[in-house]
Parts: sequence; C-alpha cells; structure tokens
Amino acid sequence: MFVARSIAADHKDLIHDVSYDFHGRRMATCSSDQSVKVWDKSENGEWHCTASWKTHSGSVWRVTWAHPEFGQVLASCSFDRTAAVWEEIVGESNDKQRGLSHWIKRTTLVDSRTSVTDVKFAPKHMGLMLTTCSADGVVRIYEAPDVMNLSQWSLQHEISCKLSCSCISWNPSSTLLASSGDDGCVRLWKGLGGNT
Repeated sequence: MFVARSIAADHKDLIHDVSYDFHGRRMATCSSDQSVKVWDKSENGEWHCTASWKTHSGSVWRVTWAHPEFGQVLASCSFDRTAAVWEEIVGESNDKQRGLSHWIKRTTLVDSRTSVTDVKFAPKHMGLMLTTCSADGVVRIYEAPDVMNLSQWSLQHEISCKLSCSCISWNPSSTLLASSGDDGCVRLWKGLGGNT
C-alpha cells in the first residue's frame, strides 16, 4: 500500500518532471514557469525547498542528476532549444545562512534547432557524459573531458532519428541507449568502443 503526502511545490505553472538524486535524499522539479527547484529531505522526513531559480527562457521539460561522484550536478532541457548544466556551490553564497543553496550555470548546450525534449546523464562507468534528444529528431551525446571543469563539453555523437524524439534512457549497466518519439518505435543504440 502507498500513502500519499503532498508538497506545496509553489511552481507558477505546470510541473513537467521530478527527479531524485542517487541517494534519494534530494529531488529536483522543473516547470513551464521556466524554473528548477531543488528539495532536500530533513532528518524528520520533511522536504524543504533549498534552491529555486530561473533556468531557461521557455518551459523546462526535464531535469536530471549526475552521479554524486561528479559532485552535485544537475542538467535541464527546455523548449528554448537548449540544455544547461548546473553545479551547486557550497560556501560562496550568503543564502546558506537562510537554508538556500547556490547553483550556477556551468554551460549551455545550443546545438538543437528545436525544443530539447529530454536530457539524461550516462551511467558513471562511462564517465561524465550527457545525452539530449530534440524535436528535430536528433540524439546528441556530450562529454565533459575534465570533470573539474564543467564549462567545457564536447559533442561526441549525433544520432539522427526519423521523426521527433521525445525521450531517452540509458541502461545503467551497459552502453545501451534507448530513444523513442513520434514514430511509435523504441530504438536501441549500442555504443561501440571508447566510452560510448
């Protein structure tokens, strides 16, 4: 049996995605109000919003966490044709005194010509890699060659689908990537050699 408990998310428009971090003690939400919010679970089990910021100039469709080995890192994607990578900075803001964390944008990925519909980090055994898919039918795989410098991401692969791509998912124990979209098919992509 499941018991529901509501959290007043206070987004000003539709919430499109919610994502837990690896340990399940943090979660992020994103919305058509162009914002992302980060929530932390307190010792008494209550969820508290510890960060809220405008991330894009259009609806934010998805938000996802990197593996904690790479720090507290989020990625978001939007109708504004971009994906963005965010990193939590501890100790560089007075907001910590008020219980708020400070997130800064490390990079904006601008290769899509249309809405970026999904974003996912690859499994940690592949290194720090980020995958996006777009309404233009292209799946893009980026890599951060230096995990200490999240402002530099290189486009490693572009995979063309026949029609608009709406969602992607990595197999956590291999290099298998699944994508799906408007054609009603699920496509499986197997990485060969190297990291993908």
